[in-house]
Amino acid sequence: MVSVLKLPFLCIIGTLIAAFCMPVLARWKRNLCAPLATFVTGIVFITTIVIAYHVMNGEPIRYAVSGWAPPWGIELVVESLSSMMLMLIAGICFLILIYSFSAVKHEMESNIIGWYYTAFLITMAGMMGLIVSNDIFNFYVFIEVTGIGACSLVAAKGTRQATEAALKYLLLATIGSGFILFGIGFIYMITGHLNLTFIAAELAEVKDSYPFLIWTALSFFTVGFGVKSALFPLHLWLPDAHSSAASPSSAVLSSLVVKVYIIAFLKILFIAFGLDIFHETFIRHLIIILSVIAMLAGSFFAFVQIELKRRLAYSTVAQVGYVFLGIGLGTPWGLAAGMLHIVVHAFMKTCLFLTAGAFYYQTGIKKVNQFAGMGYKMPITMGAFTIAALSMVGIPLLGGFISKYGLALGSLEANLPLVIVVIIISGLLNATYYFPIIGQAYFSQEEADGHHDQNSHGHSGEAKKFKLDQVPLSMLVPIVILALGVIYLGIFPGILLNFINKTVTALL
Repeated sequence: MVSVLKLPFLCIIGTLIAAFCMPVLARWKRNLCAPLATFVTGIVFITTIVIAYHVMNGEPIRYAVSGWAPPWGIELVVESLSSMMLMLIAGICFLILIYSFSAVKHEMESNIIGWYYTAFLITMAGMMGLIVSNDIFNFYVFIEVTGIGACSLVAAKGTRQATEAALKYLLLATIGSGFILFGIGFIYMITGHLNLTFIAAELAEVKDSYPFLIWTALSFFTVGFGVKSALFPLHLWLPDAHSSAASPSSAVLSSLVVKVYIIAFLKILFIAFGLDIFHETFIRHLIIILSVIAMLAGSFFAFVQIELKRRLAYSTVAQVGYVFLGIGLGTPWGLAAGMLHIVVHAFMKTCLFLTAGAFYYQTGIKKVNQFAGMGYKMPITMGAFTIAALSMVGIPLLGGFISKYGLALGSLEANLPLVIVVIIISGLLNATYYFPIIGQAYFSQEEADGHHDQNSHGHSGEAKKFKLDQVPLSMLVPIVILALGVIYLGIFPGILLNFINKTVTALL
């Protein structure tokens, strides 16, 4: 019987082993790559549920790799936040992999499918490693693993646009990593430790002796993680990378990859540096200012995009602003809402990118002004898109409303009532770029059923006739599950808030 303590380690190692099997399998039986990757991810997902159950009913899991105790050895720690993120990463990746059965064949050359699944699983293993690692040098290692995997996911599509976007992503991500590495160097210089717990204990004693160095280290971390998680104005790589990648890649990049960097940043801020330093150095004010600009600017940029995936990519810039706002507020409700938004946004944005892929699969449509009658041609896909889009706007009874409401309460707690106005304006801007698409799909008669202009007599009858989506079931099922998840999180956020409240209590 495997000890529960080893399960997080086995999740990462198992995923990496599967990743390295993919190219070999691709040479021998290419069609087995997708089922094997999905099977492994499914097993990992079940394991993460076991881990979460253990953590919520007992103590956090602490595992010293190879038996070397910290501060000398590598320590993996899974508390409520990490267990929630592990479940989210494995669950969303599992749904995306099921979707990819048909989507990848449609959007990519068949000879790189094995390598594509290698990159996917390496990215997933890097994200899980980053979430459970408790020392900052391993943060850096897993940041690099995740980054290289993510760049490969963008480049895998093989088009000129995707290759250019991947190169841009790689260059900017490397700059971000450099800043993080400098930050780690400064912290090691001050404390002589790399383990978060030991850094926290040491910093609490020596913080008055090194005010400038601590401020410098925090600044480097803010810029480095800002680039990695696309915090405006450090987001320049994101729109190209997310919009030119294949749909499953766009979904995993937008919903998970940028989020794990935010979680790493959150841990460094609140566990290593602690609340006192966070408030004394004014980094908090900088984060609030940047997040407010991101919420507005991301929405403005999204509004002027004609290509659907590019509009969704800019929308991610605005949504990252919401999460950073929660961190910057630093109040119980602010932090809880920021973390809740990470989960809700993962469901919403994965659903939106997968539906975009399904529209492209059936109709070849990429632009937002070509959606007339789509609600009748592809009712299931368009229905899921509508639910996710309404949640992004913040309509009550959907997940997005709960997290925005929490951010508003957090703003009041932090005595910043003006921030609520920004949240409302950002929600209205979301409406301006999602509602026209939904309106066209359900209420526009023009060319609703192909090319029936000459037969105007039967046109309206044709236009209003529902057809079933001509998309494979493997693509439809994950889309429907994600849309139902968005509704569930809007009506019953209690289970999720239990995880988050435990985390907030521990951090504050």
